[in-house]
Amino acid sequence: MRLLPVVNSFWRVPIILLMTMVLSIISVFFSLIDSSGKLQHECARTWGRFILWISRVRVLTTGMERLDRQRGYIFMPNHLSMFDHWALLAHLPVPFGFAAKASLFAIPFLGWHLTRSGNVPVDRRKPRRTLQRFREAGERIEEGWSLVIYPEGERTFGDGFARFKRGAFLLARNARAPIVPITIIGAHRRLPRGSAVIRPGSMELVFHPVLEFADYEHVDSRRMSDTVQHVIEESYRQVEE
Repeated sequence: MRLLPVVNSFWRVPIILLMTMVLSIISVFFSLIDSSGKLQHECARTWGRFILWISRVRVLTTGMERLDRQRGYIFMPNHLSMFDHWALLAHLPVPFGFAAKASLFAIPFLGWHLTRSGNVPVDRRKPRRTLQRFREAGERIEEGWSLVIYPEGERTFGDGFARFKRGAFLLARNARAPIVPITIIGAHRRLPRGSAVIRPGSMELVFHPVLEFADYEHVDSRRMSDTVQHVIEESYRQVEE
């Protein structure tokens, strides 16, 4: 039985790679005619939904009714797997981009496309420039665009949490945006970090109450980071399948 996910990955992974290439080409074309990023985001949504479908991964959501689809937010989930990206793309009901490593934006053409698609580079070597970018991102968030930041900074190995970095909350404060903590459950069972073997099954997205900017404006970033991590960990549980 353990060989079955490995065998299935032999045909799933090539199809996923092919679909990724096709949608990437379409998204690049859209970026030439749409600077808002909305058409590119629809390509990304389709990509996420396709990968969930072909991988036979079901995503259960809780608390999504807390979101106002006319507002912009900064979403802060824990980070377990590449399936985090795909589940968020497929199920978040608002247009959004990701806060990503600045090195990705330095790649010719890809960086241009990432920027036009509404993603924001984070460069730890240039904190002032990064903070400025988030102030600019705050203007888009006021207009209804959202952003996903992983406070751990990168995917975790296994099923544990890394301590949330305070930098994510400094960035949120500069954007003056409401924060929505999200607990992701079970994604590492579908595709662990460092593995290429996809295992069909289920995962969950739990949306917590919105933290308005006024709620954390004067709260120390380290304290805010620990508070949000506690909120996410409280609803987290392990799954075996």
